[in-house]
Amino acid sequence: MSNFAHALVGLAVLASLPASGCKNRGSSTVPRGSMAQVEQCEGNQSIATDVNEDGRTDIEHVERNGRRYCTRADMNFDGKVDVERFYEGDGVQVAHERHDFDFDGRLDQLSFYENGQLARKELDTNFDNTIDTWLWCGNGWVTRAERDRQRDGRVDVWEVYEQGLITEAQYDDNNDGRVEKWDSFRNGKLVLTKYDDNRDGEPDRSHDMPLQSIGPADDALRCERGE
Repeated sequence: MSNFAHALVGLAVLASLPASGCKNRGSSTVPRGSMAQVEQCEGNQSIATDVNEDGRTDIEHVERNGRRYCTRADMNFDGKVDVERFYEGDGVQVAHERHDFDFDGRLDQLSFYENGQLARKELDTNFDNTIDTWLWCGNGWVTRAERDRQRDGRVDVWEVYEQGLITEAQYDDNNDGRVEKWDSFRNGKLVLTKYDDNRDGEPDRSHDMPLQSIGPADDALRCERGE
């Protein structure tokens, strides 16, 4: 197979690389706030490929001390790197990736792997260069999630999933650091909401959803690479 064909295969693989559930409130230890910076994709040797033959590198495999350290790819051929993939010590197994989905030169997603499996993702969902969503993965499904709806560096939503379907969620709606609302779900559909009206940390009012409104299960939320 020619280098050009190899590069096409490489781009197809990178393009298909996709990009999520919840422990008790406040249990996370991942960084908060500004989009975390991972190490630079630099080495002492590289193999570059110009896929579309426009004179610019589209895929570059960077090596350190004779092993592949990272791969840089320009997915939309605009001359800027959109995906960087870093490898474990064997130069084969993926350690983490970073993605620029809106092609503005800034990170939008960080993906972290354990034993070759996608374990966690950090996302900037509104492209303001600040992480606002944290997703945990298990067997290809979202298992829990934490969200910063106010974009102030503080998590205010905690979610639990089973096989990619949300089962429960907790909300800090007034941003005081305490949960005021609890949602329960069946087949991914909301069935019960509880409220803490007197701010004592315990639910004292509830609202059930009509059974006829529950319906079939929602589509399960998968935890994939590059999405």
